[in-house]
Amino acid sequence: MDDSTQAEIDAVVQALPGPLRSVTTRWFERLQERYPDSKLPAGSVSPLARAVAASEFAGNVLLREWDWFVASYAKLEAPPDDSELAAFVERIGEPGEDVNSVKRRIRQYRHRRMLHVLWRELAGIASLDETLWALSDLADRLLDAAARCAQHQLSERYGYVRNESGGIVPIVILGMGKLGGRELNFSSDIDLIFLYPEGEDSDGRKSVSPQEYFTRLSRQIIALIDEATTDGFAFRIDTRLRPFGESGPPVVSFTALESYLLQHGRGWERYAYVKARIVGPQPAEAIAEELYRNLIEPFVYRRYIDYGVFESLREMHALISAEVRRRDLADNVKLGPGGIREIEFIVQSLQLVRGGADPELRARELQPTLVTLAKRRCLSRESAIELLKAYEFLRRLENFIQAIRDQQTHEVPADPVDRARLCVAMNSWDWDALVAELEEQRGNVSRQFDEIAIRGQEDDRTDSPATLFAELWDGNADTAAWQALFENDGLDNAAELGVRLARFASLRAARQLDKMARRRLLRFLPRMIQQLSRTEYPLVALDRTLSVIESILRRSAYLSLLNENQAALARLVDLCSKSAYLADRMTRYPVLLDELLDTREHSGEVTKAYLKASLDNRLAREEESDVEERIATLARFQRVAMFNIAVADFDGALPIMKVSDGLTWLAETILDEALAIVWADMTMKHGKPCFEVDGQRFEAGFGIVGYGKLGGLELSYGSDLDLVFLHDSRGTRQVTDGDKQLDNPVFFGRFVRRLVLLLTTQTGSGELYEIDTRLRPDGRSGVLVTSVEAFERYQEENAWTWEHQALLRARAVAGDVGVGKQFERVRQDTLMHRVRREALRDDVVSMRARMRKELDRSNDAQFDLKHGIGGIGDIEFLVQYLVLNNAARSPSVIEYSDNIRQLDALAATACLDAEAVLALQDAYRAYRLAVHRLVLDEQPPIVAVDAFADERAFVSSIWETHLGV
Repeated sequence: MDDSTQAEIDAVVQALPGPLRSVTTRWFERLQERYPDSKLPAGSVSPLARAVAASEFAGNVLLREWDWFVASYAKLEAPPDDSELAAFVERIGEPGEDVNSVKRRIRQYRHRRMLHVLWRELAGIASLDETLWALSDLADRLLDAAARCAQHQLSERYGYVRNESGGIVPIVILGMGKLGGRELNFSSDIDLIFLYPEGEDSDGRKSVSPQEYFTRLSRQIIALIDEATTDGFAFRIDTRLRPFGESGPPVVSFTALESYLLQHGRGWERYAYVKARIVGPQPAEAIAEELYRNLIEPFVYRRYIDYGVFESLREMHALISAEVRRRDLADNVKLGPGGIREIEFIVQSLQLVRGGADPELRARELQPTLVTLAKRRCLSRESAIELLKAYEFLRRLENFIQAIRDQQTHEVPADPVDRARLCVAMNSWDWDALVAELEEQRGNVSRQFDEIAIRGQEDDRTDSPATLFAELWDGNADTAAWQALFENDGLDNAAELGVRLARFASLRAARQLDKMARRRLLRFLPRMIQQLSRTEYPLVALDRTLSVIESILRRSAYLSLLNENQAALARLVDLCSKSAYLADRMTRYPVLLDELLDTREHSGEVTKAYLKASLDNRLAREEESDVEERIATLARFQRVAMFNIAVADFDGALPIMKVSDGLTWLAETILDEALAIVWADMTMKHGKPCFEVDGQRFEAGFGIVGYGKLGGLELSYGSDLDLVFLHDSRGTRQVTDGDKQLDNPVFFGRFVRRLVLLLTTQTGSGELYEIDTRLRPDGRSGVLVTSVEAFERYQEENAWTWEHQALLRARAVAGDVGVGKQFERVRQDTLMHRVRREALRDDVVSMRARMRKELDRSNDAQFDLKHGIGGIGDIEFLVQYLVLNNAARSPSVIEYSDNIRQLDALAATACLDAEAVLALQDAYRAYRLAVHRLVLDEQPPIVAVDAFADERAFVSSIWETHLGV
């Protein structure tokens, strides 16, 4: 080296921490001794010194691969070239190359690539994601190369294992842990499970069973990658995560894996399989699909929100903590307190909790999953950012610890030289400052881990409420013993509480619980009792809450949900104390308990756009061809959305008219999707219905018209849907355009019958809606679906006054826009020009009297809000009469289909006094609100006779003024 280069080296070395100066100087001397004629690439002195100072591994590779380094130096600032790696994989193990040559080339390539990755990391130009991905990709592709080479060698004697159709059965390598998550450390072991689909004996010169064949193949792959030679190793391979661990076979079939997971899979293995990914040679898509969808995902992810995960997490953490104490691993950045493992536990636990219900949480990579958890509000944004920052710091520190000597260690070094190496790598020239940063990050992780996972540990104390409850429970305590417990706690109604708890404890279902469910229940009960004291009606709340709990005893994961979320438990007891309807919903559909986790779902307006987006998001997770599952998803969505609206309604977060809007938009959203599902299925089989007019071919449209409460945007809980089905097929050649043609009337008839069946069939989540089609032309004697032409002809020639009243509250709610516009035209023409106004008053009065006679449950002590004199029915009939009577003169009164806006229109056109309109609207809203409250508490719409006296008197006076009765 010339004098100027040596001077530069001396200056750079002098700037390093003291313990590293002699180490680095000696390396440059060795370089000069080994390559006396070589010149350092321009600008390389400082990064070379930094690499050598930070990593013995880097220094050794550079001395061994100096010519390659000089030739490649200009490329080292750029990310590693994927195409170069792909070309290497393609070339390795070509025919004629011996095994030792393959091993040597693999190891040489690995060392060069690792140096490239470390070079960029030390220069501060590679993100953590890039580093982890590059290391994982290298292992992935080298496994591919090794598998190709091993397969070629094996096939020369043993041929191939083939399936029934003659296709080659591949080996499938499942990468676990950090390799599966594409988060490999600098010197990680790679955790692998070797698998194969079913096949016949091999077809080579010597035939062997599939088990023996793939065992031989896996051993050769391991030797090519793992075996230590004079060139070192490529990656250490650990196969202990396979079924039955070290005592299990080295390779297992898909069938054996499925049997193992079903019968023997343990809680910790669910965590392990979160990151499972096929690595190395990629099998056919159908094989990968079978492995992921049919074997791994059903084992890892429960279809419900699974809060039982936290119990197994605490058990695993306790075991690891004991191991940390036994082996004195406090300085271990992976396993020690606040280490990487705790971050992984947090993320994977939340994935297991919610991943069954939300496929977007089934990702393998930790950092993107943390972002998704924040978006899904499983973690606060601040918590996610804090964990991401800690993860990045700890993983970089871990990588640099391992890069010192290419050893799998996670311990913070005690040696002064190695500490100085870490300071250089981490850009922290002061060891105390680096340790302070480490402790801060670990403290943040520990705090969050405790908040998320290590909660409720007080239940294990000998004097905890759960322990006291368990003693009484196991001792078959009588009513007096339970009463004494509640009296000691100073609870009111201790005697009544004792009676109810004793009765619940004697239930057969409660006595037959397994150990896990019993523990969860006895942890839940004292917490529930504490919440009762905060309600207005504790005994009512207890009866209803215990009914909910009885329904979930065999699905005790829901008890875990409530145990792990104090706010959800409090919400459950509160809702049960206030509403029999909500308690009944949760009893019949326990999946609704999931909705107690986030109160933000129970506030704010519910828009149709929001409902549609939520449904689309759920359906996106299902196969379009799986009609049955899509229908089940529809039903689950409807139950959840209706429950959330009801909770918001009861909490006062939604005014009564917005509640009706929300329920109406929910019904429209369900109708839209149900229509789309059946339409897609029918048209796939028969083609689309078409017709011909004046020689031109058109596609026929189909629409749904909502009447009554649906048409009037006034749906309530449990309302049925009054529907009329229309199509616009006309002219000639009215047939479908598919291979299996149907006449359009036949097509639409079958279509509507299937649609109604879909909407009314009971699923695991209940039926969607009750459907009433009696308002169609000719009622029950009429056809189920009508052409627009026939519908218009009926309105003109045969419709009665009561049908015109019904038409006032009708509008297109789903289906083809064109059909909806045609219906609206018919509606306007009918209401303006076809109403028999000379008989209108008598018809309306007669119909109202008949309905009141049949339905009014008022008496001297009670007032029927719906059908009593001066109630909801009178307002509706009054509005209908006034609108129909004035429609020809003032067409704007029929623009809307709901009572409130029809009243506004009557005021705007001076058909009714504005003050009277406001008073009628106020009365109508008050009545509707009272009915809603009663429905939510499963009470009939009847109040005391003196309730709403002023409103009833006013409505009756307006009725008298305009209808004279």
